[in-house]
Amino acid sequence: MRTIIVGDIHGCYREFISLLKKVRYRSRTDRLILLGDLMDRGPKSYEMLRWAMHWKKKYPDTFFLIRGNHEQMLVEQSKALDTRLIWRVVGKGASLRSFRRHGDKMTRYIPWILKNMPIYHIDEGFRCVHASIERENPEENSLGLLVKDHSQARKNLYGGKITIIGHTPLPEPTHYDGSGGPGIELDYHVRQPLPDHGTICIDTGCVFGGKLTAMIIRDGMYELESVESGVHVVNKAHQYVGYIRKFCSLPVVREFCSGSESR
Repeated sequence: MRTIIVGDIHGCYREFISLLKKVRYRSRTDRLILLGDLMDRGPKSYEMLRWAMHWKKKYPDTFFLIRGNHEQMLVEQSKALDTRLIWRVVGKGASLRSFRRHGDKMTRYIPWILKNMPIYHIDEGFRCVHASIERENPEENSLGLLVKDHSQARKNLYGGKITIIGHTPLPEPTHYDGSGGPGIELDYHVRQPLPDHGTICIDTGCVFGGKLTAMIIRDGMYELESVESGVHVVNKAHQYVGYIRKFCSLPVVREFCSGSESR
């Protein structure tokens, strides 16, 4: 049985379907794992989430989803001012438009996300999380690290059991072996042994005009395949996220928000 793992989709539904066709995905004999961030930024978040819901119902034992930071922002949307503001600058609007075109609301899907998109997936030869990992046992890592962290993977300090991640868009799939040095870019269309330690990031920035990448694992070997993006969203989030967090950490802002929540 093959296991096909797909990186961040971000509403790039057409590219996702094209990628499944390219790898000749067979729903009855293959397993499929999506690393999260199905929504936001791209044009078809509604179609992507509805496909995932349908597929999870049809193939509950061979189709798995990991919760990404964008799904987590939907879950947490009413809990913190910084989360609400950051979500607005990293693609919430695209999802709102996508759902509204179909007369639907994203908030209706929060219970389904909580039930069907766990924070990690553990397999016999590897594990999957959305963003990064520090301790080999996923349960010993914080939610923020597993779902939201951008810096830990590139530090290349994790040398535990091989973990497949997304979240940080890179030009090419990259293996971080835990040595502290630079990551090693991986080649497409080459069947080779799956490393036994470190992390492999397969987010190749589809929604930013890059590629949507799949890793195909079978019998301890892996191969990479991709499709080119048909969309190009300009990523300006990094210009604002830091300022939003600093603003929301000001005592006067925290006090105002606390007062608002208690009223």
